[in-house]
Amino acid sequence: MASHWLLTPASLKSSPRHDKKPMQLDKKDRLIINALQQDARQSLAALGRRIGLSQPAISERVKRLEESGVIVRYAAKINLKAIGLGLQAVIRIRTTHAYIQHYVEKFQSIPEVLDVVRVTGEDCFVVHCAFADPADLERVVDALASHGSVSTALVLSHPVTKAAYVD
Repeated sequence: MASHWLLTPASLKSSPRHDKKPMQLDKKDRLIINALQQDARQSLAALGRRIGLSQPAISERVKRLEESGVIVRYAAKINLKAIGLGLQAVIRIRTTHAYIQHYVEKFQSIPEVLDVVRVTGEDCFVVHCAFADPADLERVVDALASHGSVSTALVLSHPVTKAAYVD
């Protein structure tokens, strides 16, 4: 599964998870993280066999990784074309600081928005969206242009999606 930042109103504030020092990971923890990123549906027993730990030991380690905020969630990777969302776009938004929170809330309310990152430089946000047809793209661009400039690029393909490799 690709590693993406999900921008939410709460993530704009200081998060207790980010205030802590990074968790010290040993070799088994790193193996667990990498294995779960490849297949999060595998049973804990199968994961334990793969890593070389008993089912109770693997359960405890996974629970500790979840509670410490290392593992944030488990998700399915969806083929967007298979559900009728064959058109994707990357939208860059440039606005003023006064409208940052406004945009974060707006992104949450637009179902076509898949992923948002807040960036440095001339743009403020880079938004990945999926659409059924160009009219949906037009509607979203118009909605996002209310408090800043918008630049859109259509996605031709997505040749590389990588999980964060933990070494």
